[in-house]
Amino acid sequence: MKKSVMIKIPSQREYFSIVNMAIEDISSKIGFSKKERKKIIEAVKELVENSIIHAYKMQEGLIEIDITSFDNGIRVDVRDWGEPISHIKPRAVPINLKEDKGFNRIYKLTDQFDYFNLGKEGKKFSIIKFLSHPHTGEKLKEENKEHQKKDITTGDENIVIREYKKGDEESISRLIYRNYGYTYLKDLFYYPKKIAQNEGKKFFSIVAQTNSKIVGHFALVKSYDSNIAEVGIVVVDPLYKGRGIMNKMFDALIKWAEKLEFDAIFGEAIMVHIYSQKSNLSHGFCESALVMGRVNEDTRLKNNPLSFVSQRGSVLIGYRIFKPIEKRIHIPKIYEEKIKSIYKKCKNISYKQLVCSPKRDKYSKFAYFNDPLSNTAVLVIDRTGDQFEKKFSLLLDHARAKHSDMIYADINMEMIECIDEIVDFLNSKKFYFSGILFLKHKNQDYLRLQYKHSDHIGRKNIVCYSDFCKELLEFIKEDEKRVVRL
Repeated sequence: MKKSVMIKIPSQREYFSIVNMAIEDISSKIGFSKKERKKIIEAVKELVENSIIHAYKMQEGLIEIDITSFDNGIRVDVRDWGEPISHIKPRAVPINLKEDKGFNRIYKLTDQFDYFNLGKEGKKFSIIKFLSHPHTGEKLKEENKEHQKKDITTGDENIVIREYKKGDEESISRLIYRNYGYTYLKDLFYYPKKIAQNEGKKFFSIVAQTNSKIVGHFALVKSYDSNIAEVGIVVVDPLYKGRGIMNKMFDALIKWAEKLEFDAIFGEAIMVHIYSQKSNLSHGFCESALVMGRVNEDTRLKNNPLSFVSQRGSVLIGYRIFKPIEKRIHIPKIYEEKIKSIYKKCKNISYKQLVCSPKRDKYSKFAYFNDPLSNTAVLVIDRTGDQFEKKFSLLLDHARAKHSDMIYADINMEMIECIDEIVDFLNSKKFYFSGILFLKHKNQDYLRLQYKHSDHIGRKNIVCYSDFCKELLEFIKEDEKRVVRL
């Protein structure tokens, strides 16, 4: 379980004793040895000294220390609102294990050391220290779980898959918590009252039940402006995993989506969890886009070590289209081969490629969506008119000013005729390939490009199940390198 304590102190050395006591107490409870606790405290002291000496050298201010414990370690964030530093300075330090001061000392004392420029909100240094041995308390918890599993009768246990009914909302919230703690992106599902209020409007839930106990949840989340729905918020009670409950719910959810007459459903498979990718493919989904940095860095999946990498995660988007659809689209030459391979891979959707007309629209048409929960932004481009480049640049600056970690550009392939020049312009702005979003807005197809506005977009926490995903990932990596060189 993750626990967090925040302390604010004046930028004066004598107040560090408060921080010292807090770290000593918290790290001791986690299971760190006396020697390890000393290293954590020394590293934090270096960061506090750095703020006092450099950030507030001509003034007084506040220093915020956020101490977060988790199952196998501790993270300490030290934040100040003093003088800024170059974002490359912490990374430019020559790592010398014999050095006993400054950033070198911090690298030596910790397992991970990171720096975040927060703009007007100051700056933050973050250190992580992992346990070097299994924590006795956690070991006992795992043994207790195994004991509980043995107490549960194996087999089908008369699992019933049914639609949501009033009164299920509290059990659904508890299932989310048992799987994610309080790290799940869609925080609405921590509020039983909000689940009840939005059920049948924004989303449609099904549950798995055995006797009187709800042990699984899956939902269709309706798109606000298109006749499609996202499959998601899938959780199974940890004590009932490995029994095929998710697959049974998935089968029922697909039938329900057809009954509700959606044109398509899509899923965002978190790329630290290979099973979700495999499950989507086995249920007739085709992979169409890999969206980098879509998942918050503090999102945790229990018993999944990759989700404990403190970097933003990515998702693989897959679609299942129910009825044959033919599209008339414009395809940019630079991505032509990859886009055609995506359409070819997906059943029930075909296309006719249109030729560019040199005439632009009179007015540009944009939409901007900021998602504070995931700290990402989407710029939707439906028409390009006079001064498109200037207007888009202003919108991009706005998204940057909001400190969005990832910014996505969705280009309407059905409405924008001269798509090549738009893609070239976005490439010059360092947007690179992500994939195709079928029927995304008003049932039209969009090309998604992505822009990285953070140094904390994970690379090691991306795992592909299919060969197509692996090829798409390599293509995206190469395209990112290409646009960086432009």
